Formats: sequence, structure tokens, C-alpha cells
Amino acid sequence: MTNSENSPRSRSKDTSKTAVLVATIRAVHLRWHDPPHIFEDTFAMHMLTPFWHAVAKYRPLKWLVGDVILGVYRPVYPAVVLRSRYTEDQLVEAIESGTKQYVILGAGHDTFALRRKDLADKVRVFEVDHPATQDVKRQRILKANGSIPDNLTFVPVDFEVDRLDEEMEKAGFNSQKPAFYSWLGVTYYLTPEAIRDTLDRVAQKSAPGSRIVFDFKIAKHMMTQEWRTLCEKMEGFVARRGEPMLTDFTPQSLSDMMARHGYTEVEMMPPEEQQRRYLGDRTDIEPTAFFHFAQFSLEPPSEEDAE
Repeated sequence: MTNSENSPRSRSKDTSKTAVLVATIRAVHLRWHDPPHIFEDTFAMHMLTPFWHAVAKYRPLKWLVGDVILGVYRPVYPAVVLRSRYTEDQLVEAIESGTKQYVILGAGHDTFALRRKDLADKVRVFEVDHPATQDVKRQRILKANGSIPDNLTFVPVDFEVDRLDEEMEKAGFNSQKPAFYSWLGVTYYLTPEAIRDTLDRVAQKSAPGSRIVFDFKIAKHMMTQEWRTLCEKMEGFVARRGEPMLTDFTPQSLSDMMARHGYTEVEMMPPEEQQRRYLGDRTDIEPTAFFHFAQFSLEPPSEEDAE
């Protein structure tokens, strides 16, 4: 990987703003939404800058910044907490089945290692991100927790100069043992070539039985007119700020692409299933119609393939 579009996402010091925004959404959900909460990130507040901490803490600021100034993002908020809940539900199942490595691609301010100390002796967490983002995160973890969790390993990767597989090996990742990967909030900002390149590198570095969960943007022709309009407004907003959305899929085109790279579909989760599994009859939160979740596995070759 040598260019700035390669994944999990080449991040400059400025792109940590995205990580802070996502952490703010998780903090706002816990503080201001009625229980039961979809996802309880009890350390999200500790990951925020003073400004975003105030936005999450004080209702008038939350309204002004979140609902007015950044109102175009409002349809995205449920996707952040729903994708986190889904990913960690699948992760816990994998850990209970014996998976002992968790790799977070583009980790940002994820707080799994801080929140789930009950799993510290069962899984080693590898957080992959730009060194500048990780430097900031390390400081915030030390302030919130007093120490870096023993099972957390930072894997600093600048995708303009570093190779994911080499840096993972240096960090102690065991490519002979299955791993669980999360790759959230990334694919739609990448070119198809960059997505495929990352999938190849993960596949080459991972043992059979490894799994990956990620979210993806659905093709516009599959949206209602209302959701298509909301999606186009959001696309314009992020494009004007230098982060254009570049790639979308249909479920079939995604499954076909993944198969070509050695992955087997485990599950697709459209908004209807997100609603059924996590929201039920709730009306205060509506799944984001243009984001679907997916889980794929790397399976050992069949006997026919081996022959």
C-alpha cells in the first residue's frame, strides 16, 4: 500500500477529528438516549477533546452542534451505535468459540479494551491506526484509566509508507491463529481497488476461521427517494470537507467480490434486520437505511480445492 487512498484509511493528524466525532456520538447516545441503550460506551467521554466533551455533556450545545450545525449527519448517528453493538456481539461469540485475537482496523477512539476488562485474559486486542491518532489516544487512555490495558497492543501504521502485514507481525500478531477483524466507518471512503487490496492483505495474514465485520453503503437505486435525498446531502457535506464517499455495493455485488478474495458470507444485516434485532418497537431511533452491515469468514479450502 503506497498511496493515500489505501485502507483502513490513511490518516493525517487532522483526520483524528473523525474519530472524535464517532466517539461523541457514542457518548451522546449513552448520556441522552433513554435506556435500554443500544451500546454502552462508558469510556467515550474520556476520548473527547474539551469542545466535544462539552457538546456531549450539555444539552443546548448538543442541540446546536449536533442537530443544527451538523444536522446533515443526524441520519448517520444510529448507524454508529448499531454497528458497534453488532460488531461486539459477534466478537463475543467468536471469543467464546476460542478466537483470541481481535484486530480493529482504523481503530480511532474505540474503547473495547477499556470497557471489557472481563475479557482481558481471553483476547488480545490489536488497534491499527495512524501513529498521530494513536499518540493522542494513548494520552487519553492513561488519563482515564491510569495505564494501558495489558491486552491492548497499538499497531501504528501509516499506509503511505508502512505495510499492514509487516507491522502486524512486529506487534506480535499470530497469523497461524484465527482472528476477528472489525472495519467500521471506512469502506465507503475508499476506492474499490483499495478495498480489495486490504481484503487481500487480511486474507494473506489470517488463519482459516478468521472473520471480518464491516459496514458498507448500499447502492442508491436500492434506497427510497427520501433516503436517497438524505444520502446525497450527506455525501455533498463530507465531499466539501475533503472526504468524498467513493464506493457502494449491492448485497450481491459485495458477496461476489468477497468470494473472489477468498471470503465466505456469514451474514448481511440490512436496516430491517437491525430494527428487528436491536430496536424492536422503538421509535426514538431509526436505522440508517443506506448503511448495511456484513460479516464474512475465511474458510479452509475444501477437499476438492485441495485436490
